[in-house]
Amino acid sequence: MSKKKGIILSVLILVVGLFYYIGIEDQNGQLASSKKLAFEDKGDFKIIYGKTQNPRYAEYNKLLESSQGFESIAVFLNGAFILQKDFPIIIEECGFINAYYTPDEKKIVICDELLDNLAQNFSYIVKTKEEVDRAVTGAAYFILFHELGHGMIDVYNLTYSGKEEDVADQLASVILTGLGEDGPKAAITGANYFYITSSEIGPGYAFWDEHALNQQRYYNILCWVYGSNPPKFNYFVGTYGLPQDRAARCQSEYEKMFKFWDANLTPYVKAQIKAGINE
Repeated sequence: MSKKKGIILSVLILVVGLFYYIGIEDQNGQLASSKKLAFEDKGDFKIIYGKTQNPRYAEYNKLLESSQGFESIAVFLNGAFILQKDFPIIIEECGFINAYYTPDEKKIVICDELLDNLAQNFSYIVKTKEEVDRAVTGAAYFILFHELGHGMIDVYNLTYSGKEEDVADQLASVILTGLGEDGPKAAITGANYFYITSSEIGPGYAFWDEHALNQQRYYNILCWVYGSNPPKFNYFVGTYGLPQDRAARCQSEYEKMFKFWDANLTPYVKAQIKAGINE
């Protein structure tokens, strides 16, 4: 597998850089990204800040909007991918803690209540407001790219195997491990959120739920970040509790995930990105 370009992008409160699409060679030695587009590009990813009744949530939205972090992500996405119609990413008060993608309306919603919940949970394990803000940022961006995974599976009609929730976690991990030094940190912060919000497993636990157990999501993300560059993240094994038995499989898991998303997203990557890779 040959990575011809890497994704370079900072998140939210950090510097946002230039995005280069990741390409790999197919069995004939040709860049997968040289194939034809699936349809004409007629839409954009758009950031929308919804109304809120809670003054604290209104302040969250004001800070997010002034930082232009989500807008920078939209610029990244619009520079890379084609859409048949606009794809809203909405930050709003929901009345419940969640983030979700709705297939009927083709939109992502990130609830202010979730951002508040992130802040509350991370405040137990970090000391300063700056550290809390950084943790919320990282976890929120993992969640955003997770929901984007659901959206891309739907709008591009992608075929996959296994649970969609796991596949969406994989996209978030693949993207974030390509974002320089800050992306993997954001992925691990997302994993940490799942770990610290893990529920005690008992007779009433919802084993039927489509999501993996939070503890499992934590170890999966840890494994995939490690697998993206084992020499760089070798301290994950032991220090963060990634067992050696799982660590031995992580690079192979990551490479398969990378190939899946590269092959499936190639027809939806804009022509100018492809041209840049082929130069």
